[in-house]
Amino acid sequence: MDNSVKLYKIRLFKDDRVLKKIASVSKEMNLEIYLVGGALRDLLVEEKRSSNSYEWDFALKRGALKLGRVLAQQLKASFVVLDGKNNIGRLLHKEGGKCYQLDFADFRADSLREDLKLRDFTINTLCLDINNLVSGANGPSYITDYLNAFKDIKERRICVTAPRNFKDDPVRILRAFTFSGRMHFKIAPQTENLIKKNAPALKYVAGERISEELAKILKTPGSFKYILQMDKLRVLENVFPEIKTMRGIDQGDYHHLDVWRHSLETLAQFEKLLKNLCANIPIKYAKKTGMFFAQNIRQQRPRVWLVKLACLFHDIAKPQTKFIGEDEKIHFYTHEKKGADFVQKIAYRLKLSGRETNIFKRMVAYHLRPGQLVNRIPSKKAKFRFFRDLKDEAVPALLLALADRRAMRGKMSRCKKFVFLEDEIFSMLVEFFKEKEKPRPQRLLDGDQIKDLLSIPAGPLIGTVLKMLEEAQNLKQVRTRQEAEELALKVFTKQSTNSQK
Repeated sequence: MDNSVKLYKIRLFKDDRVLKKIASVSKEMNLEIYLVGGALRDLLVEEKRSSNSYEWDFALKRGALKLGRVLAQQLKASFVVLDGKNNIGRLLHKEGGKCYQLDFADFRADSLREDLKLRDFTINTLCLDINNLVSGANGPSYITDYLNAFKDIKERRICVTAPRNFKDDPVRILRAFTFSGRMHFKIAPQTENLIKKNAPALKYVAGERISEELAKILKTPGSFKYILQMDKLRVLENVFPEIKTMRGIDQGDYHHLDVWRHSLETLAQFEKLLKNLCANIPIKYAKKTGMFFAQNIRQQRPRVWLVKLACLFHDIAKPQTKFIGEDEKIHFYTHEKKGADFVQKIAYRLKLSGRETNIFKRMVAYHLRPGQLVNRIPSKKAKFRFFRDLKDEAVPALLLALADRRAMRGKMSRCKKFVFLEDEIFSMLVEFFKEKEKPRPQRLLDGDQIKDLLSIPAGPLIGTVLKMLEEAQNLKQVRTRQEAEELALKVFTKQSTNSQK
């Protein structure tokens, strides 16, 4: 072995049954195989394992797909070819409470060393001969480091393996920030320069690949730091060209920042709110709120990343709706409605799921509503309608609105007439979860009973009556079936009269 190669002892993985199986089968097939990348990096970083999910990458001199198929058959696992041209496949297997995602790939170069140079960052270039690890035939097992990965890990630094790597695959630009956020590593200055130089190539990356990395970045606590760095290096505006129109747009005396910088500050304030919830609401409900934001909307993509995305684009339509009124003040009427249309286009571009798109749009469309609600002590009816209309989006809408308000620090934001009752936001947050804990009251009348009572066919009017009955029942204005029937007749009469005008 070359004298420049550095070896580091390893004791992990040796007793894993699946790894032993891979080693024995590859030996029988006379295949040269190495465990590479993330699993070894995480061992040296000493990341705490948060789940029983194992994602391992294997590099082979040849025979990756053949090995994957044989292993899938013997382990009774599933195997899929990810890239037939470059011989890359993935095996998915569950065993002993563990979930394995195992990727097998042939070398992309003539040797292991040259293959590792084609990987994204030096921290992902560590490798381990698993046949030697499991058999122990050649003495202790070691991690092999060809590209100073160990030094970069020790110094908590992200370095690209070669200058052309971002050009070969621009999504690696985003992955630099993914790793930086996940492991709290700094991106090396030379790598930052290459990121800025190659950022325009992100315009041509498939939307689903962009959103996959953005979700990883934004779901990280304290992601504002990395988003700000991405903005300075012009990464964000090459993913979201809409940002260019948001820069430099003055918002009047209520604001101290332009539209884009205000949007960044809204994200910062939102993250502070999440971090310090226990200071404002009981621990029980702070935990419930945290769990709520951690719910996966799509695999490994929690609700929180979409809300943070909405923080960045809640005012996206302000440049198009800005005008100066007769009062000589700046206004942005209907920017929330137009903004919802704009972010739908972003969602389409990023290939978000239908549910992700709906959450993203509703956050933008309703971001003003909590502020309109808490400019005075809200009535029970107003709060009921807010929770009814927004459903699960009520929680993020409340915190987004508060973050938005805290990101406004212009001279008029301190005016006594500009009322925003923060305590009411926190009170409603708790109320949301308390209402969730209560059993839902049984309807006094259902759709069929209303149809028979009013002698009308099925249609929108049935829904209107049900909606009014639900509200009245919740507010204790209706308690019996007779009272429900009286209200149904009253609503029907009013609707009929209005339709005749």
